[in-house]
Amino acid sequence: MLRNEEARMPSSFTDRRSRAATDDARGASETRTIVIRQGGGWQLAFLLLCLLLAAAVLLGHGVVRDLDRKNQETTAAMAQAERKIQQLESGFTFEAQRRQMLLGMRNHILKANPRIGLAEAYRYAELALLASEKYPAVDPLFLLAIGLVESGYNPHARSRADARGLYQIWPSTGRLLVQALGWTYDDTILYDPEKNTQAAALYLDVLFSTYKDPQLVLAEYNGGPLNAGYLRAGAAALASETRSYVPRVLELHQRLRQEFEAGTALQRDVALSDSERRGRTLAAP
Repeated sequence: MLRNEEARMPSSFTDRRSRAATDDARGASETRTIVIRQGGGWQLAFLLLCLLLAAAVLLGHGVVRDLDRKNQETTAAMAQAERKIQQLESGFTFEAQRRQMLLGMRNHILKANPRIGLAEAYRYAELALLASEKYPAVDPLFLLAIGLVESGYNPHARSRADARGLYQIWPSTGRLLVQALGWTYDDTILYDPEKNTQAAALYLDVLFSTYKDPQLVLAEYNGGPLNAGYLRAGAAALASETRSYVPRVLELHQRLRQEFEAGTALQRDVALSDSERRGRTLAAP
């Protein structure tokens, strides 16, 4: 009976039941949607964790950059300090070499002229070295060789041709050189060791800029420009003194260079004091 009644129910009632069932289904769906929304909190937490990790990474990069910068600054400071140390060492080496050069030159001057004292010989060596530093074309050992051959490092030496002083400069040539150096010429100035050394170095500097060949330089230094021309041409008119003078100076210069390069220039007995040396040598006429 009931079934028949239900069968006779209008279709609108059936539709309401269907809608109710649909609404129940929607309700269930809404409940599942809420569950999904609750799961979004975990996503937010994960996002925050990612942000924290990113911030930590950026902070780490900043720390690494600071460390790199500090390392670069430290490396630059160490390189600068090393350069300063090298400069100091180079300065010490240069001064040591210069000192060895001076002492070796002094020894040769003392051997050539034992009448002078250690201080005076050292001064002559220093004057020659300073002059060569002023005129780089002039090798100090070349100047030393000329002084040894020309006067034996006697500042008062005077030749038969009237050449004067340590490096035997003629008055006519000396007048031009002294004026070029800005000094006033007089008859005694070429006997001054400092003035004579400066004039000789200037003269050699001029000659080397003219000839380049040390043989021609020495030929003119010893006998004037005509002798240099005679030597270049191989003429028989070359002065006999110049003919022997040029090879003598060149051979001595070569020997001095070998001796100084080998470090044997100081292996001589120069331990006597000035008073002892003067007492032993000045007794001779």
